[in-house]
Amino acid sequence: MQNNKRFLANKLPLAAAVTAAVMATPAIAIDFHGYARAGLSTTSDGGEQTCYGSGATAHTVGRLGDECDTYGELSFGDELFNQDGKVFRFDTMLAYQATNQGNDYQSLSGPNEVIGVDFENEETTVASSEPWAGGDIALRQAYGTAKGVIGWAPEATLWAGKRFYQRKDVHILDLYYVNNSGYGAGLEGIDVGAGKASVAVTNFDTPSRHSGADGFYVQNNKIDLRYAFPAGPGNLELIGIYGYADLTEAQDEAQASLAKEVDRDGYFLTAEYSQGMMGGFNKFVLQYAEGSMGHQAYVAHGGSESLNSTWWDGTIEESWRVLDWGVIKLSDKIELGYSAIYQQGKTVGNTAEDNPHLMSVVLRPEYNWTNFMKTTLELGYDSGFYDGSVWSEDNDKDLQKVIVAQEWSAGPSFWARPTIRVYAGSFFGDRAEDRDDDGNIRVGAQVEAWW
Repeated sequence: MQNNKRFLANKLPLAAAVTAAVMATPAIAIDFHGYARAGLSTTSDGGEQTCYGSGATAHTVGRLGDECDTYGELSFGDELFNQDGKVFRFDTMLAYQATNQGNDYQSLSGPNEVIGVDFENEETTVASSEPWAGGDIALRQAYGTAKGVIGWAPEATLWAGKRFYQRKDVHILDLYYVNNSGYGAGLEGIDVGAGKASVAVTNFDTPSRHSGADGFYVQNNKIDLRYAFPAGPGNLELIGIYGYADLTEAQDEAQASLAKEVDRDGYFLTAEYSQGMMGGFNKFVLQYAEGSMGHQAYVAHGGSESLNSTWWDGTIEESWRVLDWGVIKLSDKIELGYSAIYQQGKTVGNTAEDNPHLMSVVLRPEYNWTNFMKTTLELGYDSGFYDGSVWSEDNDKDLQKVIVAQEWSAGPSFWARPTIRVYAGSFFGDRAEDRDDDGNIRVGAQVEAWW
C-alpha cells in the first residue's frame, strides 16, 4: 500500500504538466468548406421533373429548375506549418451525388443494387432504377501546398496531389470552360513582369479502346501554362494546355497490331478578359482546341481530357468557342446574371455532320424585395446538336426555358448563400417535344449552399 502511494505521488507532477500543456495549446482549427444542393419536384403531367443538363454536361439553358440530383462537396484542410514566411497546408475533399431525390434512405455504396449473378456466363444483373439505392461518393481533392519555399520566387506556391486546379466556370450554367483538374504538381503565382505566371503538369489516364491492346491504359500527360496581367481597365489571362500520350514500351510495341494509332498530342488555348462593370463584372472568353484535345473548346469541362486516339468516327478533332458572361447591377434592387455562347467543332470519320455547333443564351435577373427575400427569373435558349456520340442534322434541335423562383437568401447579393427557393416554369422546343415535356408545368423547391 505504501508503494502505491509513492507511485501516485511521483506521477502527480507529470499529470499536472501534461494538463497544463494541453490547456495552453489552442484548439485545432480545421478549415471546413463545402457546397450542397438538394430538392424535390413534380409536374402537371405527374412524376418528377425531367432535366436537360447536369454537372457533367452543363445546363445550356440555365440550371435554375433543371437540377434533378442531390450533390454535395465537403472540404477539410488545415495550415500545418507557418514559420519565417514558409506556409504548408493540406486540403481534402469528398463529394457525393445521388440522382434520385425521392426517398429518405440513400446509401453511400453506389447507385445500383445487385439483384442476380450468373456465375456460368459471368454476368451480373443490377437494379438500375432501384428507388432506395443511393449515389456515388468520390475523393475529389487531396493535395498539399507550400508557399515561400522557392528561393527565387518566394511569393509563389508549390503544390502536388489531386486538386481542382484554377477552374473557371459560368455559375448559372454549371459550365466549367477551363477545368484541368486531377492529379498533378505545379508552381503558381510566380511574379513575372506586371503579372502572375503558373505552370503545372497533370495527367488523364484512358483505356486504349482498341482490340489487340490487351486492355492497356494510356497515361496522357498535360502541361498547363498560364499568365495573367493587367490590360487596360481589366485583366487578361492567357492559358495554354498541351496534352500528349505517354506510352510505355509495351504499348509502343503493340501499336503495329492496333486498328488505330494510340499515340496522339494536341493543345487547348484560352484567352479570358475580365473587367469590372456596372457594380459587377464581365468576362469575355475565346477558346481554340486541336488534336488530342480537339474537343475541349466544345465540351463542358474544357481542359479535362487528352485523348490517346480518335475513339470513334465523330470524335471532334478541332473546336472553338466564344463566351461572354457576367453579373451586373441594374439598380439597387435588381441584379442580372447573363451568358452567351457560340461554339463549333469539326469531326473525323464518316459522320452525317462534320461541323457540329451550339448556341446558348441565358438571362437571370433577380429583384431583391428585402435583404433576405428576392424573386428570380431565368430565361434560356439553345440551338444545336450533340447526343453524346453521334452527330447528325436530325439532332439539330432547340430548347427554351422559363423558370421563376421565390428565394430566401442569406443576404441581398446575387451570390448570397444559403438560399431556399421554390420555383415553377416550363420547357419548350424540339428537345422538350422528344421527351413529351413540351409546355409541361414543373414546380419544385431546392436548397443551395456554399460556405
